[in-house]
Amino acid sequence: MRIIGLNKRFDNKTVFKGFSCEILDGQVNFIVGESGSGKTTLLRILAGLDNNYFGKIEPKPNKISVVFQEPRLLDALSVLDNVKIVKKDSEKKAKEILDMLELSGSLSLHPSELSGGMKMRVNLARAINYDGDVFLMDEPFSALDNELKRRILPKIFNILKGKTIVIVSHDPSEVRRYGKNVINLDKNNLKV
Repeated sequence: MRIIGLNKRFDNKTVFKGFSCEILDGQVNFIVGESGSGKTTLLRILAGLDNNYFGKIEPKPNKISVVFQEPRLLDALSVLDNVKIVKKDSEKKAKEILDMLELSGSLSLHPSELSGGMKMRVNLARAINYDGDVFLMDEPFSALDNELKRRILPKIFNILKGKTIVIVSHDPSEVRRYGKNVINLDKNNLKV
């Protein structure tokens, strides 16, 4: 997927001016950069949630799984039902994903009963269950402690192998370990 000549403004602030980059299909792509450099804006444009820009995205992705910075879970539903909601008849798969993310003991809990890290894992589980061709993730692992990341990140990247993944991250170790392509939006062009 290629972004060609992207121009985006918010009121008087130019976020992108003639920006172009390539997102490697079937690989893990990271977007890095300082706060305010346009990382989340770029994800929103790729997800089709922001169409107020000039430029091209070729080809536009069809089926997209999105992991937002905030979990956006439905508190009236259990953990299991929050994951199943994106795909009919997916209870078995949803349970397998939740087990992989170490949440099998929390299936009947509601989001208000979960920690921030647990909510983020439910958010990840729902996106994995939806099974998009492209995964767009905004700081998906930021609420997880290092030990939990060490255990579950290899499983996540294994189950998503072959998918096009675009992740916004501030964690240089994640980028170095899992990234095949790094899109650096930092004006100072800092190395990760």
